[in-house]
Amino acid sequence: MDVVPLAWKEGGTPGDIPVVLIHGLTGSSATWDRIAPALGRHWIAPDMRGHGASPRHPDYSLELMAADTLAFLDARGLTRIDLVGHSMGGRVAALVARDRPGLVRRLVLEDSFPAAHEPQVIEPYEVIGDEDFDPAVVDVIRTDVRRVDPTWWARLPELTMPVLVVGGGLSELVPQEALVEFAEALPDGRRVVLKAGHSVHKEEPDGYVKEVAAFLR
Repeated sequence: MDVVPLAWKEGGTPGDIPVVLIHGLTGSSATWDRIAPALGRHWIAPDMRGHGASPRHPDYSLELMAADTLAFLDARGLTRIDLVGHSMGGRVAALVARDRPGLVRRLVLEDSFPAAHEPQVIEPYEVIGDEDFDPAVVDVIRTDVRRVDPTWWARLPELTMPVLVVGGGLSELVPQEALVEFAEALPDGRRVVLKAGHSVHKEEPDGYVKEVAAFLR
């Protein structure tokens, strides 16, 4: 599989288990600038392929992004991490956790679940602000997200680590009933809902940090 080297940000005092944070579609590591230091841990935030300072590439998929992330972690010699993912990043994080048993100690998925049971209608994405990403990545990943994959749900028992599912109670992009079903199907899943839209960590940062930091202790 053709992996690409990822750019990243890093902070905090290196310790036993770093927190790795994966951004959503059209985002970058910058989305965690306020959140990461507040967690009080050694943290690492990579830019996914086609986003931020990471290379653009002719091929995009959630699976490729997961492979890039695993190669990035392997290159750093990391064998145990806590993993946080928002939206698309949650999909990538879940793939990483599923495909590398024992790597992820605790997993946080923000307004994200592995795959749909049935076709979803997703509104066209409107770019707001100065996000730095390859426009080609948007339609490809959105098609990936819409893809129905019942096999994913059948494999949920493979996510044996504690998983915190953070929902945005006001989110219009992710059906909250799907997050309820998802959390209940996990071997060790729990769910929290904050009064925010899809980008919970941006809209309700204090509540987000409180819940995530407590979970990652």
